[in-house]
Amino acid sequence: MRLIILTLIFCVSLFAWDFKYNELSENETNLTKTLIKIGQPYGLGLELASIGIVETRLGKFKSRNNYICGMHQINTNIAMKRLNSNGDAKQLCEEVRKNKNLSSILALKELIYWKRYSNNNILSMIKNYNTGFKSSNYSKEYVRRFTIVYNELKKRSDLVNS
Repeated sequence: MRLIILTLIFCVSLFAWDFKYNELSENETNLTKTLIKIGQPYGLGLELASIGIVETRLGKFKSRNNYICGMHQINTNIAMKRLNSNGDAKQLCEEVRKNKNLSSILALKELIYWKRYSNNNILSMIKNYNTGFKSSNYSKEYVRRFTIVYNELKKRSDLVNS
């Protein structure tokens, strides 16, 4: 019986994830607008902002992992590969945690990579951003959450037309 109740609670909490732009603080709305501006020249403004919201609620939640860090949950091992660097991924992680701009730049670089790989298919790009070349049940949930945030941001003319 406990297992059934726990399973039901898990299912309800899994699908209860929601996002309302008007519930963001002033700092969070300003950060959202900044992320959109960073990504706009590449056609990825709403995507970059949406990922920042889905991953960490714009930095509210931190990863305990030594190699996944920052507002966009950058996998620093992969970031080091993309940068053709043999540096210290743990040190890069510390920098990404401190510097939201660096997190955004690395996330944008990763999005550009997956945008090309997926031939501009946004859902495939976002799934791949999250899990790389593999797929999982979590990646489907990630895309669902991304879509909620993306659609909410897209409705906002002050964000889309700025």
